Amino acid sequence: MIFYEFISRLLSLDFVWFVQLTMDNIFWVFLFGMITFVYHDMKWKWVTFFGIIFWFWISIPFIHSIGMVYLVGGFFFLNYTSRLIITTFTETIPSLKGRLAFVMLLQFFAVLIFYNLFVA
Repeated sequence: MIFYEFISRLLSLDFVWFVQLTMDNIFWVFLFGMITFVYHDMKWKWVTFFGIIFWFWISIPFIHSIGMVYLVGGFFFLNYTSRLIITTFTETIPSLKGRLAFVMLLQFFAVLIFYNLFVA
């Protein structure tokens, strides 16, 4: 799993590995950067950038471990439907507007736990 290798390389301060990982996946780096930039009204937010990367690193092994496409489709339907509801709700509360990335990460984990307990 790439996440565990990332943690081990981070603890050993292997910066060459990080540069190589970034250059090998330069398309994804720019794509996540673009999502971050557009999502925050043309302003750069590091928390959102790393939150998106973390979300992908956590969700990809989950998708591969299920092995059934219809379960993944149901998970994504539930995830994006609840994300739309939570985003709309979060934007109406002034104290949560600056913490949208953190709320989205919590929403993903809540849907992941709910899906594993009650649906799959």
